[in-house]
Amino acid sequence: MQQVLSKAFLALVSLTTGFRVLTLQAQLEPIQIPGKFDLSGRTELSQPGFQIRIHQANEDLLNTELEREKVLAGMRPDSLGFPLENFAKETGAAREDWILGHTFLAEGAVDLEQDGKAAGAANEEQMIPGIPGFEEKTSFLTAEILMLIEIPESGTYSFGLNASGGFTVATGNVNDVMDIIRIAEVDGHQEAITTRFDLKFEQAGIYQFRTLWYTGDGNASFEWWTLDSEENRILLNTEGGLRTFNNQPDPLTSFVRSTPSPDAKGVLLNQSALEIEIKHDLSSVSNNSITATLNGEPVTPRIQVTGDTLNVSIELNELSAFTQYDWTLSFDSESGSREIASSFTTAIFGAEGLLFIEAEDFDFGRGQWEQRTPTGMTGAYPGGAYRNRGNGAGETDVNADTDFGVDYFEDPSTNGKPLSAYRPDTGVETVRRTSQEDTKRGTFSVITNHSVTDNNEGEWLNYTRDFPLSANGSKFEYHIFVRASSGDKPIHASLGLVSPNPESGELTVNTVALLNPGRATADSSTFELFPLRETDSQPGEGNALARVELGGTEVLRITTLAESSHDLDYFVFLPAASAVEPGEIISFARDGNHLVIEYTGTLKSAASLASEYTPVKEASSPFTVIPEDSQKFFIAE
Repeated sequence: MQQVLSKAFLALVSLTTGFRVLTLQAQLEPIQIPGKFDLSGRTELSQPGFQIRIHQANEDLLNTELEREKVLAGMRPDSLGFPLENFAKETGAAREDWILGHTFLAEGAVDLEQDGKAAGAANEEQMIPGIPGFEEKTSFLTAEILMLIEIPESGTYSFGLNASGGFTVATGNVNDVMDIIRIAEVDGHQEAITTRFDLKFEQAGIYQFRTLWYTGDGNASFEWWTLDSEENRILLNTEGGLRTFNNQPDPLTSFVRSTPSPDAKGVLLNQSALEIEIKHDLSSVSNNSITATLNGEPVTPRIQVTGDTLNVSIELNELSAFTQYDWTLSFDSESGSREIASSFTTAIFGAEGLLFIEAEDFDFGRGQWEQRTPTGMTGAYPGGAYRNRGNGAGETDVNADTDFGVDYFEDPSTNGKPLSAYRPDTGVETVRRTSQEDTKRGTFSVITNHSVTDNNEGEWLNYTRDFPLSANGSKFEYHIFVRASSGDKPIHASLGLVSPNPESGELTVNTVALLNPGRATADSSTFELFPLRETDSQPGEGNALARVELGGTEVLRITTLAESSHDLDYFVFLPAASAVEPGEIISFARDGNHLVIEYTGTLKSAASLASEYTPVKEASSPFTVIPEDSQKFFIAE
């Protein structure tokens, strides 16, 4: 029942010292806190205050939740590759740790400041434990603040934080990734600013809160308070305020992690098992109550108990590419019955029969394409086969006997000589991409790799390729994916098949699929792999995947549609099924004056061998032919 910020607040996006900051200005509705998270009776309330685990780095850190959680988990290496050392002082710590951070049991108000001076609106500041550190600095702090808050009666409480830096506040079962309630979050280092939120408690009790708080190279302050009926700020754990305790409760049974992780994307096809880890009191979970399903079908989980950890393993057999797998795990514990439900989606890489087209390898020479060397259609491709191919840079007339308007089309106002050295005589701008994420193509990697940049409305690129055919000459169906990026406008393009009109001889483009995720990516350097959707789909990611029939020599055209601008990296063609099954007449026999035909595929008939075969209306196998003509011929396709 994870709840997120967007459901509870209106957010104003601003920029502070170069980082994106969310400033919560108004609240839509209180966040609901169910009574099942009441920890009354699971611990003593003997130690007023809060617990803080503090780590100080001596090098720059990213001001993001992910980066700082890595710090506290000992997973963030320093510049030499060793675990990031903690430079906070240990004096007064209840537990010392020079990697994960020192733990202090603090008393008094939740009101911390690097110098112990007034920094917020409610002032009972105390020094941040362990700070200044050994280098006498107060910057690059990462802290975990744990406390129990006593809620004297059910109802809605108005809270506020005044904090510099970034932070994430959560309650619920703070050890459970599926049952945590995220209350407020701010990324980036900011000067002290106020964040307010309302919590509605279903019942009185004791509730655990976890705050991740971190700072950059700037001031460090953090205070937490509630508002009374007259809008006065009353610090936690002060007279008239809510009481807090640094006692740690016996934990609730918690879902800790799974591999693949909940809602994971791009899971490799060789993943052999779904591994789930649950922390619990050995007496709290009944092993006999554990059941599991995979895609709605019951499966038998393997169970192993080690200390307070319950490991559940569900076997995965022959995963299919780009497929969502839904799973559930149910068990009985001290808090009643629990069902955990999630899913993961497999990658397309690793599937058999994948074909690739590099976006920068569009046609040249007015309809020519590279046929002498591999280009991703017949196996590993190092890239670069289209280097220096093509012309048309600076051209504005599509009838000027150049590649412009035949193999590619750029807005004439921007069809100048590109800065790129890959295809410098065309008007198409490309950018070299060299990271492992950019160059991998499943079972091989390209060495020379570029993306096509600044594809704007009306611009298009042609790609001629020979696609495989089955042994009997039938085409295959494919799901098609495009790796693309956009810094601002939603990505929107069409994929068409180019062919000559049999009557006029002019080229026609038949749209077969749409690239329309309905959004941009994080920025123009952040590429994502998007599936192409059916031609009648609306922008968004919930539409049906297109199935495009391809075989033999095909000319594909990607066209940028209205109000879109994006970069293209490569295309992936995933066989949607085996070859499109050819029809076959299995048997035929006389039944009196009738002919009975058994077949697969589509039954077609013609008046003569030289006539066009057309589908037989409303036919299904076996089909009974009632003789009405002097002759008729049948085939199945």
